[in-house]
Amino acid sequence: MNLTTLSQEQERLATKLIIPPDGTGYQPQADDLIFTLDVQYLVNKAHIVLDVQRWSGEQVAIYVASSKVTIPYVPQFFCFREGPPLLALIQKVQRQFNRRPDLILVDGHGLAHPRRFGVACWVGLKTNIPTIGCAKRSLLAYTKVKRAISQRGDTVPIHDQADLVGTALTTQSKVKPVFVSPGHLVSHKTATQMVLGLASRYRLPEPIRRADQHARNYAKGQLLPNATDLGQLIGHG
Repeated sequence: MNLTTLSQEQERLATKLIIPPDGTGYQPQADDLIFTLDVQYLVNKAHIVLDVQRWSGEQVAIYVASSKVTIPYVPQFFCFREGPPLLALIQKVQRQFNRRPDLILVDGHGLAHPRRFGVACWVGLKTNIPTIGCAKRSLLAYTKVKRAISQRGDTVPIHDQADLVGTALTTQSKVKPVFVSPGHLVSHKTATQMVLGLASRYRLPEPIRRADQHARNYAKGQLLPNATDLGQLIGHG
């Protein structure tokens, strides 16, 4: 695993991203399907969950699958470890159930990455579908203005070399912010508004919470109600 080569690859791929100006690009409609993805790891195995819901709030389905992982965890290079199994599950759901997402939400970073290429960017480029990253922690330093992020909807911009790359967003009053950044084909404003809209009760957006709960249980060998087990992903088992 040559980190120099991988760094260069991230920088090369980052030049292909399309981040529309605010007010342009993807805009959600009520019937749009949102695929939300999360992973839990156990030794060298990934337990992946794909939650499907409409922007209107209707939950449609939850799919789970497993995959062997051959690339070690290295901070800032997560897209090469997590991206391929996420993509494999997206493609399997598309083929087997004829579901195509209008937007993909990833539990991880998009543009708000030291080389501006987190896992949401990798997934967005590979699928050419609008993609958003929503992470629990920031990879980049940002000015923590306590008063500015204490109430639901408060935001603090995250910059890298004077460029806006993401947003620290308070989804519920007096809780820690989440870190939102576009992955591909979504503007900063739309990404932030959608994550806030999906976080109706808790810090994390509802589909990420569901995916996280299912992934944790699936990693323990437990299949929660309403989940469809797709088994080992071909080419990843």
